[in-house]
Amino acid sequence: MKKLVAIVLTLILALSLICVANAEGEKKGTIAVVCYVTSAPYFSFGESAAKATGEALGYDVIWTGTTEVDTPGLISIIENLIEQKVDAICLASGDTTSVVPVCQKAMEAGIKVVTFDLDIEPEGRDAYAGLMDLSELGIPQVESIVASIGEEGDVAIVTGVLTNELLQKRIEYCEQYAAEKYPGLNFVTVESMDEDAEKCYEVAMNILTAYPDVKAIMSNVSTGVGPISSAIEDAGKIGEVYACGQSTPNLAKPGMASGACVNAVLWDTAKWQSWAVTIAANLIEGVDMPVGKLSIEGFDEGERLEDNIFYYYETFTFTPDNINDFDF
Repeated sequence: MKKLVAIVLTLILALSLICVANAEGEKKGTIAVVCYVTSAPYFSFGESAAKATGEALGYDVIWTGTTEVDTPGLISIIENLIEQKVDAICLASGDTTSVVPVCQKAMEAGIKVVTFDLDIEPEGRDAYAGLMDLSELGIPQVESIVASIGEEGDVAIVTGVLTNELLQKRIEYCEQYAAEKYPGLNFVTVESMDEDAEKCYEVAMNILTAYPDVKAIMSNVSTGVGPISSAIEDAGKIGEVYACGQSTPNLAKPGMASGACVNAVLWDTAKWQSWAVTIAANLIEGVDMPVGKLSIEGFDEGERLEDNIFYYYETFTFTPDNINDFDF
């Protein structure tokens, strides 16, 4: 009898250990990260970070999306994720309205919907995991000017479309912030490139001719630094005038190699996806995230605003020393 009891106890212990091992190896759930242009390095650069963040938080991460802008295809992917019964969807959509009904369907099924990069209409998501009020990028853009030429000098701004309200607000931030902190900076003109690289080059060339004392040409959109750098190079102005402001690293690389650009700003697209996954995990688990500053590891400036908007306020500065560490 004692032998039988011993055997039973041993089996119970073994089964307990197996159960503990399985529990430790089990995931809390599945989070899908859905991007509307997976072929773009801007998004694909963040795939490994999103998956690593999910792993650290105890979740499987499905990284998916459409290879090119295809809203019906994106909706179909979300439909499929609803059928898979994922626990959360982190969505970057180029369409702010058409995806709302399918996102509402996901929420009705108990799936948390978190948008990142571009937000959608609020009724279609549980939360927006954003970087910051993107008009406030005017502040790091001014710092990019100062890092390039110092605190004094004539500066020209090249923006996207002059009628774009967000871009105009960002320019206002630039001018207001500079007036308060760097009064020696003199903004001489604001010109439009209409999101066209060739026009941007021509505009930069015209600025160099019309404003011979200009020291910096700041891009107010992420596509301007490359063409501006080319204009500076072709005008023989390297070392006299600098391209700066907002840029993706790949567009800034040639200018940094030539010396036409020494500083540009954007954000770490991989960390933005980590932020979205983190917010999604917290929503799944019911973590208390009250309005105000948040205590979230890895996001020191994390904050919740009204309307379920979450910002982490972290831009990134590209320089010749780190520019080759990025590929987007």
